[in-house]
Amino acid sequence: MPACITPYYPDITKYENLFVVDGELTNLTGPYKVKLSRTFKYDGTIGEPVIGAQVKIIDNTGLEVQLKEISSGEYSTVDTIFRGIPGKSYKLQIKVNEEVFESDFETIKAPIPIDNVNLDYKQKDNNGPKRVQLSIDTHDPTNNTHYYGWEYEETWKFRVPIDWNKKPEWKTCYKYSNNNFFILGTSIERNSDIIEGQPLQFIDETTNRLFIRYTILTKQYSFTEKTYKYFKDLIKLNQDQGTLFDATPYSLVGNVKNMNNKNVTVLGYFVVAGASQKRIFIDRLELPEEFNPTDGFNDCLQRFARVDTTLKDFRLDRTVDSLMNVGYIIYQKNFMMLAPDRPGWQLDLAKPPCINCTLTGDSKVPNFWIEKK
Repeated sequence: MPACITPYYPDITKYENLFVVDGELTNLTGPYKVKLSRTFKYDGTIGEPVIGAQVKIIDNTGLEVQLKEISSGEYSTVDTIFRGIPGKSYKLQIKVNEEVFESDFETIKAPIPIDNVNLDYKQKDNNGPKRVQLSIDTHDPTNNTHYYGWEYEETWKFRVPIDWNKKPEWKTCYKYSNNNFFILGTSIERNSDIIEGQPLQFIDETTNRLFIRYTILTKQYSFTEKTYKYFKDLIKLNQDQGTLFDATPYSLVGNVKNMNNKNVTVLGYFVVAGASQKRIFIDRLELPEEFNPTDGFNDCLQRFARVDTTLKDFRLDRTVDSLMNVGYIIYQKNFMMLAPDRPGWQLDLAKPPCINCTLTGDSKVPNFWIEKK
């Protein structure tokens, strides 16, 4: 039956300028970074960075390490020797004008090595298309960790399909990606502190990650129960939304407080955790022949046009103009005779990403990159 719908406009103005902290400290080599910003209006797009703050990390013995602002709202340690020590406790202190913000002291738990990053090839099934499934095995023989988090950084090599002799450095590049949220896992319901087959990432044929060579660096965090629960709730709030039966959204408060007024909400978290990492490489030749990833350039066609040398503007040629209207560019021209008495140009045209890999990647070889022997 027809009915009227009355719009509901909740009063959320008190959440539009809250302080937001995003930082981490581990036992891995720094620098360690902290990002400071403010929340923004519902119809906004980005939070205002907090600039000019005094930021320091303080341990339970009173040692202080200053952070320097390296860009708007982003602060970094400059002491190259400093790193977190398992067993010690640390807090973050921030001063902005007359306001002081501090995190709780949290202890760095012992880092637990990653046993294996597994690679399994999966045929098309009810869980998805043909894919390479990456998963984690780990365990704590002391039975003290139980709460884990994982992040990963992906790098893969790719080549553009069209060569340009004048720009050989545009042929091969490397692309980077990483996960946006911690992947979480716990062994709390098991008798032993063991994680087996924890899903990390899957790669199907629609991406060119595995077309040539690929590497993934996995970081494993030993979380406290408090940290684990915070990020589990954060993921639930951000990813499990959109149906009638989702949890009601609420303000998730982290471990940082406004010391001037503890009734003022501060968002974000300063992560203090033990961490280990492991890198593996995957070469296309190591995968089954039936796995056929795309090269990422399915719409790359090289086009040619021949024009008279008297033509001052090549776009006056109908073929050239029609190609350039759909994104093609002229990347080289070669002199030729169109007829015995008619000199001309042969124009080579292509879409820019098909001849220049630096438009979507980096031509510099990463310092960690190892080619297959």
